[in-house]
Amino acid sequence: MPLIKPSFRRTFSLTFLALVAFSLPADAQQEGRAQAAGQADDIVRVTTELVQTEIMVFDKHGRFADGLRPEQFELTLAGTKQAVSFFERVRAGSASEAAQLAATRKPSATAPAPAAKADAPEASESLASDRGRVIFFFVDDVHLSGASVARARAALTRFVEREMNPNDRVAIVSASGQIGFLQQLTDNPAVLRAAIARISDKRTPEAYGGKTRISEYMASQIQDYRNLELYTYLMEAVKVEMQAGPGNRHGDHELASSYSAGPHLRNRLYQIETQARMATMGTLDALRGLMLSSAQLPGRKLVFFISDGFIVNERKVGALEALRSVTQTAERSGVVVYTMSLRESSLGLGSSVDASTNDYVDPYSRKAGATFGELAAAQEPLRTIADETGGRAILNPDSLDEGIREAIRETSDYYVLAWRPATTEQREGRLRLKVSIKDRPDLRVRLRNSIYEPAATAGAQVVSKAAGNSKESGNAKETAAAKAQQQASPDAQLLTALGALYPRRALPVSLSVGYMQAAEPILRLSMQTEREALDLDPQPGAKQAFLDVIGAAVDDRGIVVTFKQVVTVAHESTPPGEGSVVVWNQQLNVKPGLYQVRVAVRERASGRTGGAQQWIEVPDASQAVFNLSSIFLGERRGGQGAHAEQAGQKSVTVDVDHKFARTSALRFQTYVYNAGGPVWIHAQVLRNRRPVMTLAPARVPLTADPARLPYWAEIALDKLPAGQYTLQVSATNEAGKATAAQRINFSVE
Repeated sequence: MPLIKPSFRRTFSLTFLALVAFSLPADAQQEGRAQAAGQADDIVRVTTELVQTEIMVFDKHGRFADGLRPEQFELTLAGTKQAVSFFERVRAGSASEAAQLAATRKPSATAPAPAAKADAPEASESLASDRGRVIFFFVDDVHLSGASVARARAALTRFVEREMNPNDRVAIVSASGQIGFLQQLTDNPAVLRAAIARISDKRTPEAYGGKTRISEYMASQIQDYRNLELYTYLMEAVKVEMQAGPGNRHGDHELASSYSAGPHLRNRLYQIETQARMATMGTLDALRGLMLSSAQLPGRKLVFFISDGFIVNERKVGALEALRSVTQTAERSGVVVYTMSLRESSLGLGSSVDASTNDYVDPYSRKAGATFGELAAAQEPLRTIADETGGRAILNPDSLDEGIREAIRETSDYYVLAWRPATTEQREGRLRLKVSIKDRPDLRVRLRNSIYEPAATAGAQVVSKAAGNSKESGNAKETAAAKAQQQASPDAQLLTALGALYPRRALPVSLSVGYMQAAEPILRLSMQTEREALDLDPQPGAKQAFLDVIGAAVDDRGIVVTFKQVVTVAHESTPPGEGSVVVWNQQLNVKPGLYQVRVAVRERASGRTGGAQQWIEVPDASQAVFNLSSIFLGERRGGQGAHAEQAGQKSVTVDVDHKFARTSALRFQTYVYNAGGPVWIHAQVLRNRRPVMTLAPARVPLTADPARLPYWAEIALDKLPAGQYTLQVSATNEAGKATAAQRINFSVE
């Protein structure tokens, strides 16, 4: 008997505009432009809320200094000490992180919290293994050479395969947007591998066929800093290359030859600098857009900015402002940036001359000086971004793997201190905050160096000078947007929820998607919401709730398979603990490929919406190769685990949210395709990539259809501590010549 029961399928014609712009930078750039447009209003914000400061403290060995007390921290602004009003020790990626950070923003938080106690070793290890970090890799592909792209792809692949925690959510984003549809947060390694494969060198080369190489740094030095020595060297090189003047074989430096070579060189310098400045501004805008979009996510976010470096010229209007905007946005969004330079430090200053780039020998080391200066200047923006956001610049391309591990370790634990601004300067963020640990000179403190700029909070009073009136707390634009959303048609509200960058949570929705093979690939969708979250009258039979549901499976080729449902939920009188969730199903026929399945739900009575999304890879079964379906999970309450043969005799409803009680048994089901003979199943339960339970190998019972062999088994959960786990199931044919494997995450409560 199959574990998943077929459900009705219905498709509809849907203009799915919301899913066209999945790219993180593109979405966030639109948000940034909307915010910039709103800055024209003259707004003054007055708030009595606490100011939150995140601080990392390390000992001399680089380890996090645990067990510090609030009275040990000394905060000063322009020499004036600030009292610590709130204190928390936070584990990044933990389930409680968002609640801890939110606590500092409450008006009632007026006294320092007690010092956080260090967890027992067992508890610390358990918590560390269950963390779910939010990590972005921002690849500056418009400033990466071909060799640097290869190094970046190799390092990212190693991270996904060896270092990524199963509970992490990771996104790989490019400055050019070439990754497109795939640059979204996910815990699915297949999505990340596909994103890595798309990274390539997207630099815009200069349209010049000559040998004289002019870099962005050279152009900036001449155009903005009047570097006459460098200009003279380039003039000599260009004259030789153009064979300008009667002494063209050796470079004629008389006035006549300058008339010919000068305009050519000046035009190149202008074009190179303009093109480079546009690329730099585009990179910074994309990075800022990523940070703006991540502000919706709770907790602290870690961004790795991977680049060869670029030039930010303080003499050009807008360059420093763009850099400052990036660091300030990082502060408001709770982002820490670790910059990583992939540029080789070898300068190639030997006696040989590269005939492919320049045949003019510089006897005065003017080119060598520019090469030294270019390396330092290109790294300076990377240092600034890292320092200003509380991160660190990693400038050795040979230490990428270790740098990623160190960054994750360094940002895994931090303290949150809150203090109350007292003066106008403090409120407006005109002063830098300094933090030290009393009587502990051995400890090193790291925090954002950027000037603090308070964000509007829930307790802020907003006064518009132009209107001359006061408004209640909150952002007027956000309120107007919320009203517009409420006034939109139900279909428009559903589409908005379906296309949201991150799932809506006003109505809690869970989604489980699995792949099965039939005449064509099938996706089995199970969806769930909490009954108590619905607008149901407590009197039995008094009221029904109607849920409008739409969903889609989308791939990067533009293939969209959609469905639409109406779910009717009647009040039911059920014993406590039973019937607390509403579950419904759907089935979609798709082609092989990598899909993101999205679902949006709207409750008609309240207008609340919710959503969920999941990635899944559908293999190509046209060659009839040995393969496994997805793993489907169910729960049997109040009993110990049974043998596979016994478990297979009774169907169990799919558990959608993959959360199980320790007193229950986890039941899993999969199908083995194209076995061609006896098959053995090997199953393991992993925690943080390490096996904690191994089931005895089991032989799959043969059926009348050897091309589709079902397999069931159960696992008793009473021996597993509460936490996050991964079930790994692999199948091997008896000859040992073919294997297939699947994984799925679950939690024990």
